[in-house]
Amino acid sequence: MSTAVAVAGIIALGAWRSKSLTQNGAFAAFAVGVLAMRAGWAWGAFLVAWFAIAALISRVGRRVKAARMFGVVAKGAERDARQVLANGGVFAFCAMLTLIVAQIDGFSIETHRLVDIGVAAAATGALAAAGADTWATEFGTLIGGTPWSLRERRRVPVGTSGALSVAGTLAAIAGGIVLAALAATLHMIPFTVAPAVALSAVAGAFTDSLLGAWWQDRRWCPHCVMHTEQVQHVCGTRTECTGGIGVLDNDAVNFLCTLVGAALAAATVFTHPR
Repeated sequence: MSTAVAVAGIIALGAWRSKSLTQNGAFAAFAVGVLAMRAGWAWGAFLVAWFAIAALISRVGRRVKAARMFGVVAKGAERDARQVLANGGVFAFCAMLTLIVAQIDGFSIETHRLVDIGVAAAATGALAAAGADTWATEFGTLIGGTPWSLRERRRVPVGTSGALSVAGTLAAIAGGIVLAALAATLHMIPFTVAPAVALSAVAGAFTDSLLGAWWQDRRWCPHCVMHTEQVQHVCGTRTECTGGIGVLDNDAVNFLCTLVGAALAAATVFTHPR
């Protein structure tokens, strides 16, 4: 337990000092990290690798991406607690679940193995879906040009939720494949399960786009005359809700993205045991 706390604490502190996380984001990441380390070294290693990759690609062309998304996206490059839990909450729940299952007597060895693989697949699918969505956003913003809105069927400003670009779409697919393969390499999931996890991750990322297009909260700044995700725009003006579901902001959509990735990956394992 002490080792898990120490490792998670060092990583969270480093992420905060490097400005990848806000202070409350670091505390949330610490909690998720402790659960991952307690679930097993493979869980902890996968979480660390996922975060390192996400932090790295977010730094590539940061100034260019910030300029292109200025005034549109709700938050900056530093992830706060809500963002950490939106992306890692399902993963953390699965880590806690696998700890609980390990204490249950009465299951056969085969049942325990199936449940362990199913929960690990769900956790991997959740984090890989979040990763695929992150890859799509980062690479799509940097090199994808002007994205195409699924709902409006026209070109929209970079950073608009529910909009796709070729580069972003390819990045989402690559992210799902790479992260699923990484989890298998770290022995978090069997290699036979990795293709299903990759597909589940990509499906989760595309669910994010669909929700972002039609149901995510859409806002308008009357002062700057532009669409935005910000409740209070960078100009200081309180924005107006023009569509979508008010409580379904970007963090909520990201959480649902991970939930879809987890559910599909787990369903594949339990309906087609390997």
